[in-house]
Amino acid sequence: MPVPIVRRFTATVSALNSEVKATDDETALTFIRISKPNAILDVVSSPTPTSGNIYKIKLVKGSIDTGRRFYSTALDPTSAGRMAVGPVGLGPGDYMFLVTQTAGTAANYSFEIKLADTP
Repeated sequence: MPVPIVRRFTATVSALNSEVKATDDETALTFIRISKPNAILDVVSSPTPTSGNIYKIKLVKGSIDTGRRFYSTALDPTSAGRMAVGPVGLGPGDYMFLVTQTAGTAANYSFEIKLADTP
């Protein structure tokens, strides 16, 4: 049975409502390459954003929007009633996470994704 992999991404936000690419904290790349079928099992804020700061994470494959969105208001790892976002199936390819801060004071945002298997 494969061991889940956790990756942490950070978006450097300088203004509200502007989309920025999140960078993988481990590789410093703005994309993650998936070489075999995989799945996102969960996404959580890391750490929870300051009160009033709200973020939207958009999943993009190559340069094409997948239509998948994750919202920081639902990604608080300390919330007792939080449900995992996945599994979200991923086929082979390059994936990016585009982050938009929609409310609050502009601040960087970090989140972790849990993949079902090694990318």
